[in-house]
Amino acid sequence: MKHTLIKKVLIMMTALVVLGLFASCSKKQEETILFDESHPLSLAPDVEWALITDPYAAFRAQTDYNADITGHIRRGEILQVYAKSIDKQKVTWYKFEQGWLPQNCLAIYTNRYKAQTAATNLKD
Repeated sequence: MKHTLIKKVLIMMTALVVLGLFASCSKKQEETILFDESHPLSLAPDVEWALITDPYAAFRAQTDYNADITGHIRRGEILQVYAKSIDKQKVTWYKFEQGWLPQNCLAIYTNRYKAQTAATNLKD
């Protein structure tokens, strides 16, 4: 009787081990990673991105606070940087499609995804 009980336990243990092995070898479903391709230069190593940190900022035609205003932008917007310049007063300016903005109203990031993460953390 004792041997029969031991045999049953061994058979059950073997069956559990075999089931565990088959279950762990089952093919897992492939994961798909989706990238936002609306900005193909998002991860380009030579492209910088700016996050607007001021509630409102005014684009200028030149790297000068007295230059004509060419447009406006709001806090949380992300733009691709086209150029950078330092004026006589040592203010750093960044060029965008709409014009120039001074560094004190934005933050610069090495890729768009970092800028997007920072934008979600901005407090109103």
